[in-house]
Amino acid sequence: MKRNLFGVIVLLATSTLVGINSPASATSSSYQKSCNNISVFGNILSADCSRVNGSFKKTSIVLQGIENIDGTLKVTDPGKVSNYHLTCRHIRIRGNYLKAACNRRNGTTMWTSVVLQGIENINGVLKYTSSP
Repeated sequence: MKRNLFGVIVLLATSTLVGINSPASATSSSYQKSCNNISVFGNILSADCSRVNGSFKKTSIVLQGIENIDGTLKVTDPGKVSNYHLTCRHIRIRGNYLKAACNRRNGTTMWTSVVLQGIENINGVLKYTSSP
């Protein structure tokens, strides 16, 4: 019993330390847990999301702050509408990741991805609840 308790304490202490080092704005999105038919077209994320009453609602959100920086998707300015779709193609959502083939300055294309942050399902509506 003492051995198992020690393991739990170590696990909790490690989890707490990891949380301390994580920026407050880096809240992982959880909408995919309560939404289905998730898709992306350009810089618009769409899904059918559950409501409190159990029904589903079609909803969408304009992605914020994501740019193509020389072939790499990066969050640069959370207050700005994403523009990555102007220089990227084959854009898709996989879990919490936005993936795309993006142009580089040298004319080549590179596959890249970025974690979507701060998007939640609030009673059937996709909303940013923290900075992307």
